[in-house]
Amino acid sequence: MRIGIDARKLHDFGIGTYIRNLLKQLSRLDHTTEFVLLCRPEDGTALRALGENFRPVFETSGNYSIAEQLRIPLTLKREGVTLFHAPHYVLPPLVSCKSIVTIHDCIHLMFPQYLPNRFALGYAKASMAMAARRANRVLTVSETSKRDIIKFFGTPAHKIDVIYNAFDERFATDPDEDAVVRVRNVSNCRIRSCCMPATSSRTRTSSG
Repeated sequence: MRIGIDARKLHDFGIGTYIRNLLKQLSRLDHTTEFVLLCRPEDGTALRALGENFRPVFETSGNYSIAEQLRIPLTLKREGVTLFHAPHYVLPPLVSCKSIVTIHDCIHLMFPQYLPNRFALGYAKASMAMAARRANRVLTVSETSKRDIIKFFGTPAHKIDVIYNAFDERFATDPDEDAVVRVRNVSNCRIRSCCMPATSSRTRTSSG
């Protein structure tokens, strides 16, 4: 299996924290699966340091742009990616491989007054709806967010996995990261199984 992960927002505050810690955990847990990381050129060196099975592929299309809707699917196809993880709600409609999308919350739809304009609201709503509909699995970070995704998009409950963000002191090696929210139960996410049909709604918890 060759897994592609969109790491272009590596340095963003919330999404960036999620991506950074997801990759750190995967690098500790999996030394055999090939990971193709879509990233900015300046992040190539740091991402190569994750391990020999992590391969950065430079993608310079802008976030929330028309270019990313076309270039990401082409890159995934060219690189032979079999499973794509979009750690944000943008899943281009031309992505042809199996996919997982993380929708952290629906706050843009609940509080549209804080978006810069009506276009931003329309883009967020359309992107979330498409991602929730097309992805093989949807990951979210709380039962509340799961209920919101079901409410706004009609996504079947069994298609959504709740994987809590949690702090794990075992991996807090940098004193500046003591307050960072970490994704400690990536191992229980079992990315490969996210594309398998689920028979019931369930919350995955950490094995400790």
